[in-house]
Amino acid sequence: MKKKLNLFCVLILVLKAAQIVVGNVMSFGENAQAFHQGWEEGGKADTSIGFEFWGGLFIVMLGLVCLFLIIRSLIAFVRFILNVNRNKVFVWENVPLLRWTGWGLLAATAMIAIHDLLDHIPFEKIYNSTIDDFIFSVFCLIMAEVFMIGLKLKEEQDLTI
Repeated sequence: MKKKLNLFCVLILVLKAAQIVVGNVMSFGENAQAFHQGWEEGGKADTSIGFEFWGGLFIVMLGLVCLFLIIRSLIAFVRFILNVNRNKVFVWENVPLLRWTGWGLLAATAMIAIHDLLDHIPFEKIYNSTIDDFIFSVFCLIMAEVFMIGLKLKEEQDLTI
């Protein structure tokens, strides 16, 4: 049983890493062109601090928050896998780890999708790029609730004579 769970968890980690790498490689040409265009426009722009500065600062801060949430979610998921490997499957420590994984990815994905919507990216492209993350985060939240219910039932059974 533990081997299957380990296999599935490693498979999820590999697929998420592949999704990130492939997504960045596929958009590398677009990003390089946009960077070059921004570099040239930045050299021609006036140096007064205006809306573009604060908007750019907001985007950078949003990106940092998303990065923090994604890294925190990954760490929580890895800690969950390590707990399972140590035969600590149905313990209360796993419930918050799964919740962190689910809510962190859900919030980061929602922020990315909202940013893309405000950036006038077509909805179909946003949907195709974020639906996997939404499904995985909701799955983690469902698993956290299942673990919580299972732990409550286990405690009630332990109290029964």
